[in-house]
Amino acid sequence: MGSEPWDVVIVGGGAAGCAAAIHLPAGVRALLVDRGDPAAGRCCGGLLNPDAQRTLAQRGLAVPETVRVRPEPQVVHALDLDAGRTQTYRRAYWNLDRARFDAWLLGRAAERVTLRLHARVVGLRTDGTGLAVGLASADGDETIRTRRVIGADGAGSRVRRLAFPDRPAPPVMTAIQVRLPPAAGLDRHEVLFASRLTTYYAWAIPKPDGVLVGAAFSRLQGMRDRFAEILAHFRERLDLAGEERERSARRLTRPERASHVLAGSGRVLLAGEAAGLVSPSSGEGLSFAVESGAAAGAALSRPEPEVVYRRTFEPLAKRIGRKRLKARVIFSPTLRRWALRLPWCP
Repeated sequence: MGSEPWDVVIVGGGAAGCAAAIHLPAGVRALLVDRGDPAAGRCCGGLLNPDAQRTLAQRGLAVPETVRVRPEPQVVHALDLDAGRTQTYRRAYWNLDRARFDAWLLGRAAERVTLRLHARVVGLRTDGTGLAVGLASADGDETIRTRRVIGADGAGSRVRRLAFPDRPAPPVMTAIQVRLPPAAGLDRHEVLFASRLTTYYAWAIPKPDGVLVGAAFSRLQGMRDRFAEILAHFRERLDLAGEERERSARRLTRPERASHVLAGSGRVLLAGEAAGLVSPSSGEGLSFAVESGAAAGAALSRPEPEVVYRRTFEPLAKRIGRKRLKARVIFSPTLRRWALRLPWCP
C-alpha cells in the first residue's frame, strides 16, 4: 500500500466514516478501514427521520429512490405497558433498505478514498510528526503511517479507547432484531415501553418482505428470554405469524452525561457514535453521523482541523444534551405516564 504516509486514515465505513470520506478536500490521500463489509447491511430498523433527511439533503447526499422501500410509516403508535397507556403521533419517515443504503454510501466514499475492508485497528500511537496505526487482517498484521485519524468506528470505538484512554466512554447496550414474515395492513412504526423487559424500548417496523422486530438491552443477563417475551407480545398484538427469517445484533451507544460526548483532539478526530453522538432517547444516530463525519472530513482543508471541527461539533453535543433530558422523561415509568398525555415522540 506504499511507504508514504496517508494524509488521513478513516476508521469505520458506516455513515460517519463515509460522510467524512465524501467531504474530504480534493487531493487528500486517504484510506478508509473497516473491520467488516459495511455494504453487507447491519442490525438497524432503517427508518430515516426528518432530521436525518434534512442533514443528508444539506450535505448534498440525495438518497436514491432505489434504496427507499414501502410502506413508509407516517404514524408512530407507542404502547406503555407500565402505565397501560397508548399514544399516536405523526412522524414522516423514509423507509430504507439498509443494505442498499450502506452500499450506496460506501460507493460514494470509494470515489474519494482507498478502501481496506476486513481489517481491524489493533494499535494507535504517535510516530514522529504523525501517527502509526496497527492493523490486523487475514493477511497478517501491519503498521501504516498517517498524518491524521478520523475515528468513526461506532459503539465501543477502538480508536477512542486507544487515543483517549483516560476519557470516559459512553455505556453500550446490545440491540437484537429479527425479521418476521409480512403482516397484512401494517404501515406504522410500533414502539413498546416495558421496564420489566428493557430499560430502553422495543420496536416493530414494516418492510416490503417482512416486519423487523427489535429491542435494546443494558443488561446481558436474561436478555434472550426478555427479548423472546417482547417478540411474543408483538406476534400476538400485530398478528405476526411464521418463522424468523433472520436474526442480527449490534452494540448501541447510550450517552448519559456530557463527558461521554468527545470530539477528539490533536491528530485524532471522532465522529458519529465513536464520539458519543447518538440520541439517548431514540437511538437515532444517522443524522449525527452524517453531520459530524462530513464536518470532520471537510475540516482537513484548514490549518487547524480540530479547531474548525469543534465549531460544528459543539452544537451537536448540545443537541445530545437536550436528548438526554428527554431520555430521563421517557425512560422513567412515572414521568412517561404524564408524557404520554402530550404529543411527544421518542
